[in-house]
Amino acid sequence: MRNLFLLLLTVVFLLACSGKDAPQGAGGKPAKGGRSLNVEGYIAEFSNQKQEFQTMATLEANNSVSLSAAVSGRLVELHAKDGASVPAGLLLAKLDDSELRAQLKQAESNYSLAAQREQRTRTLYQQGGATQEDLEAAVANLQSAEASVEYIKAQIEKTEVRAPFAGKLGLVDVSVGQWLNAGAPVAELSDVKKLKARFAVPQRYASVVKVGDRVTLKDQERNVEKKGKVSALDATISESSRTRQVVVSVDNSSGKLIAGGYVSATIQMKPRKNKSSTIPAEALILDGEGAYVFVAKGGKAHIKHVKTGLRTPFSVEITSGLSKGDTVIVSGIISLREGVDVNIKEIRHAMNYEVD
Repeated sequence: MRNLFLLLLTVVFLLACSGKDAPQGAGGKPAKGGRSLNVEGYIAEFSNQKQEFQTMATLEANNSVSLSAAVSGRLVELHAKDGASVPAGLLLAKLDDSELRAQLKQAESNYSLAAQREQRTRTLYQQGGATQEDLEAAVANLQSAEASVEYIKAQIEKTEVRAPFAGKLGLVDVSVGQWLNAGAPVAELSDVKKLKARFAVPQRYASVVKVGDRVTLKDQERNVEKKGKVSALDATISESSRTRQVVVSVDNSSGKLIAGGYVSATIQMKPRKNKSSTIPAEALILDGEGAYVFVAKGGKAHIKHVKTGLRTPFSVEITSGLSKGDTVIVSGIISLREGVDVNIKEIRHAMNYEVD
């Protein structure tokens, strides 16, 4: 009797457990083939993606050089003024060249004498009164005297500091009468009517940014905004940072931007010709055959292979493989298989997944 009671109790317990664990489908009805997996979805929407990238950039002068003396000497003339705008070729500083001027006079006198001797020897040679060797020696003496004159003139030019291009001077730190050693700086000269903004873009944008793309530069502190264009791209991607250097040229004839400062740089890249969709990054799966996502259709998960575009840590652009209105599954990915029953419990908002 006791054994019969224990048997009945066991049967009742098993039936109770079976009823408790029965798989449920949508609306609480038992699901065929097992319970549905609750997941989150994302509705695929297509548009011509607005491709925009923003970072901080350093402003540089279009040309900048530290003007210095090429030789040592005492400064006898100074025409450079702090912050002055100067044309190309203007004499800014002059070192004492009195000794060189005296040497030049002697060299020019020697040249004049050598020229006269060369002319007399040539006349005699034509008349048979001088040999070929005499003429060659006279020509060599003339050429040597000419070289001496040119050399001294070159040395005199080194005592002058001239502006190699039109620009604006920085602060002048020398004074007339001061002894300057060769290479001593006189002033900084910068061409600031056109500036260059230099910054780096991550590898995912390295092939998207093109020469000629428009860029907006903004000095946030002074609320100054200027438009520029990409003028150059580094030939390679940095192995250490996986970024590519970009140079933007911007007109600064108004002088509103200051070289050496920081500005925000926003690149408005050209939109794709074909429309694309942006989905959360966690929805994308990669395997040996490429990239794919799971799409919910008819209460089941289905694999769709896709092609991708730009990526960020949070989103990925899908250029083909999806259709408008597809419900992309974005959670429970590890448990998904082709044909698994799924129940969409929540739809994520699209605005959180723009590709920037």
